[in-house]
Amino acid sequence: MNYLNDFVSLLSKLISFESIARNRNECRETAFFLKGILEEIGFSVDVIEHPEGNPVVLAEMKGTDSGFIMFYNHYDVQPPDPIEKWETDPFKLVEKNGILYGRGVGDNKGNIASRIIVVKKLLDELGELPVGVKFVIDGEEEVGSPHLLEMLQQRKKFFDDVIGVIWETGGFHRDGSLSLTLGLKGILYVEMRAKRLRRDAHSSLAVLLPSAIWDLISFLYELKRTNLEAIKSFHEGIIDVKEVLREIEEVGYEIAFYPETLKEEYGIESFVDGLEGHEALLAYFGRPTFNIDGIVAGYTGPGSKTVLPAEAYVKVDFRLVPNQDAKRIAEELCNFAKQYGIECKVHSMTEPAFTSFKHPFVQRVLKILKKMRRKVKIAPWSPASGPMHIFTKYFGLPVVSGIGVSYWSSGHHAPNENIRLQDVEEAMKIIEEILKSKEIRREE
Repeated sequence: MNYLNDFVSLLSKLISFESIARNRNECRETAFFLKGILEEIGFSVDVIEHPEGNPVVLAEMKGTDSGFIMFYNHYDVQPPDPIEKWETDPFKLVEKNGILYGRGVGDNKGNIASRIIVVKKLLDELGELPVGVKFVIDGEEEVGSPHLLEMLQQRKKFFDDVIGVIWETGGFHRDGSLSLTLGLKGILYVEMRAKRLRRDAHSSLAVLLPSAIWDLISFLYELKRTNLEAIKSFHEGIIDVKEVLREIEEVGYEIAFYPETLKEEYGIESFVDGLEGHEALLAYFGRPTFNIDGIVAGYTGPGSKTVLPAEAYVKVDFRLVPNQDAKRIAEELCNFAKQYGIECKVHSMTEPAFTSFKHPFVQRVLKILKKMRRKVKIAPWSPASGPMHIFTKYFGLPVVSGIGVSYWSSGHHAPNENIRLQDVEEAMKIIEEILKSKEIRREE
């Protein structure tokens, strides 16, 4: 049986759902479609719904041995905008020369499909699973999973007997290696608004009237110039990245960091602040970020319109390293903004997460990859974010990421998101070996 064809068939159906988190009906249909697929294979499935959010799918199938490997995935996707940049219909799976295109092929529907098909393959070949498998398939990851913890706490027993969690993403680099990633940065996403006038004014009055735009820019610049020194908690609890990297490197693993690929992909010759070499590596993993996602104010249409806008607003995000406290930072930031007469609204926040490189589950996965002769590099955590802390902090589970169907140019969140069939095959082989190997269930 050609399981790659099964993968393409399932992925094609998943891609057809326009499951952007705000499309709640479409997300609900996606969740119940997955429920039907999983039940058809033999899983016991529970769909937990939320009055203000999208459903989460929980699935469970026992194996011959005790214990479960858990997969976390998400079925919601980013909007396809800018739609005019797509060369294909984003919600129709298209194959060209061994490459699959569509919104969500890499992030994250391709990984959902590949893991389901691996389970199906093992059942067809062995009649039963060597180790139990559980799925948590989220419907709000792309908007910060605001209701996931609340929903999962209704099913605390579901997390009993879990050996470890394989996270939702991953893929292959130019040199054929994969990165085993042990955590995620947290994120704090905030909208700030300056309103200075009851209505827009003629620009000639800028000599007398306050400017919402200049006030907002000045506030942002002050935060940037002082490295957020007014937000005391932003600088507290930051993990010692040098020690984390040392533990990994002293046993011979290379750190997963690809500066030249980053420069090539984004068309730049150098990084900010002149960062290069080891300093760039330390910054990539060890520094939290302060990023402006977008500013909206005034007139930006064709021609000219002389106007002093009444208000301006900005959306910013902070990527937080392990041990930073997103909630405290949010409170301090909004209190500080208030002093400048700027409204502050927190849209979402996710705590950072980290599993120690020395954890037995991490070491077992590494042994399996070594036996398979896979080239592996280690990332202590990803610069991206997700609800991993729910599993590490609230349910006390080890989590590893990096085993997935993507590659260095998959373009997650961008137009023409794509994956390569060759990587799908490799990822499925690794997942299959993890589920079959007695190594994953062996106590140290």
